Amino acid sequence: MDNLTVEQRHKNMSNVRSMNTRLELFFFALLEKEKIRFTKYPKLYGKPDCQLGEKVLIFVDSDFWHGWHFKKWRKRMPKNYWISKIEGNMFRDKKKFRKLRNSGYNVFRIWEHNLKKNPDKVIEQIKSLLKESK
Repeated sequence: MDNLTVEQRHKNMSNVRSMNTRLELFFFALLEKEKIRFTKYPKLYGKPDCQLGEKVLIFVDSDFWHGWHFKKWRKRMPKNYWISKIEGNMFRDKKKFRKLRNSGYNVFRIWEHNLKKNPDKVIEQIKSLLKESK
């Protein structure tokens, strides 16, 4: 899926999962390997992917659907619908992160490219975050 064009990704929209994506399952396996306790998909506002401890929420977000460097590639989008879709996702992400932080949660977003490129660094960041939140 990494080498798909923007147009090819759109054609595969029906295959997009909201839970238990390959990326999330990869991340959960890393946490389990490191013996980091977590709760998958806690029933909280914003639908975080997992919760660590009482106040740490993790969102594992794909670069495409959540708009990483969206300004650079939005001109290549084939239809305005997709531009609106991704901009809407970005807006909702900001809103839910703000609301969760205002509720006392420590919100951590893991981008797809970071997780794939350097999973060890992501795990070290998580461990550091857990130490800080105690």
